[in-house]
Amino acid sequence: MLLPTLPRTRLRSSDQPAIDTPFGPLTFTTTIGNTSLPLQPDELFQLPGDCTLARWVTPGARVELLLTPYDPELDPENWGPLIDCRAAVWRIDAFTPLGRVQFSAGLPEGADGGYDGGAGAGSYYGGGRDDPAHCRRQ
Repeated sequence: MLLPTLPRTRLRSSDQPAIDTPFGPLTFTTTIGNTSLPLQPDELFQLPGDCTLARWVTPGARVELLLTPYDPELDPENWGPLIDCRAAVWRIDAFTPLGRVQFSAGLPEGADGGYDGGAGAGSYYGGGRDDPAHCRRQ
């Protein structure tokens, strides 16, 4: 279990875990073998520090997704100031041998994305390339 000892507040698990962006929600999916997990988790928690923990339980595994603030410590001379940066951290606890596991993030409708060379920063754009939002990837 990810972060088992932190205080938590249970949220409605009918909500899909997402990161709010100026362009719309950034959503996440998980596939194990040929089976996609439901968009809504079995459990959803608010943790200290503006973190959210989603948990799905299957017969073969427990999957957790932590959405957390992230400080990329980018060089201010090369990058404009960030308004907000978030990280998504997946964890899987397999109880049995599993097929291929795939984690993915879905960009908001109308957004375009890719990786910016050299700095290892993921970027997404709202309709055009003149308003980028950057996050450093791990």
